[in-house]
Amino acid sequence: MTEQRPLKKWVQKGPLPLQVGYYPMSEAVWRKSLRSPLEFRDVGLHGNSNGVLNAQHMRAAGGKPGNRAGWFSDDIDMSYVHVMKGELELETDKGEKVVLKRGDTVILPPFNFKRDVFRFTGDFEGLEFTSIGGFALIEKSEKAIGHQLKPIKTDGVMVNRDKPESYVAGDGPRSFFSYRDTGATEATGGRVHIHIIGIVDQPPGGTGWHRHTMDQFFMPFTGYLDISVENLGTVRMTPGDAMYIPAGLRHDVTSFNKEYTVTEICIPTDYDTIPTDKPTA
Repeated sequence: MTEQRPLKKWVQKGPLPLQVGYYPMSEAVWRKSLRSPLEFRDVGLHGNSNGVLNAQHMRAAGGKPGNRAGWFSDDIDMSYVHVMKGELELETDKGEKVVLKRGDTVILPPFNFKRDVFRFTGDFEGLEFTSIGGFALIEKSEKAIGHQLKPIKTDGVMVNRDKPESYVAGDGPRSFFSYRDTGATEATGGRVHIHIIGIVDQPPGGTGWHRHTMDQFFMPFTGYLDISVENLGTVRMTPGDAMYIPAGLRHDVTSFNKEYTVTEICIPTDYDTIPTDKPTA
């Protein structure tokens, strides 16, 4: 299902200069990394946010395991990694080995990981999301509207495991979703919220048309959803598809199946979800 319209220029309403974007897995272009035995698929977030955000779908090149240094940059606010398949091993600054398996997530730096030490299995696949200069814009916006940010966490290991007990039904805007908090809110002092969402119950008619006061990015890992977005159209999203929606843009998730799970990134943490009328054009 794909019914897209030409995109219109969007006036910035959230903290970041974000334009709506949709990058389906079916159009993926993979490029080999020059610094590690990985290959990456860019999903367009860097260009659609004027360079303050980036998201890359990554996997082991050629299905071969890797053991290499030189992954992470020094100029980022934060990096979030969600392991979609296989295993990823990182090392803390104290020499502790941390193994991430399917569904596990990690937030770094400055949370005491050796950024350049990593190993991965031949079936490794994951999502990496980064902010480069976005925090300053978030802080400027939050001060203007009166939200209170907290200091950024500078110690500890920010790992979140994919366990059934980590999901809480209704712990978010929708009672029919279950939410798993990855710890990003604590780590970033309220600048970024990241959660994994699953289905508790299938609501009649989906979510209904609504908008948020935050900028959001999401990628499903299992199942599918059908979503209509103002200025974009209607698409069916399946695993690996990526979408980002700027604050204030109306959208409606019309249906999804029981197997649906998704990573959703919300900027900033404090936001409102507001029911709206269906766009007329």
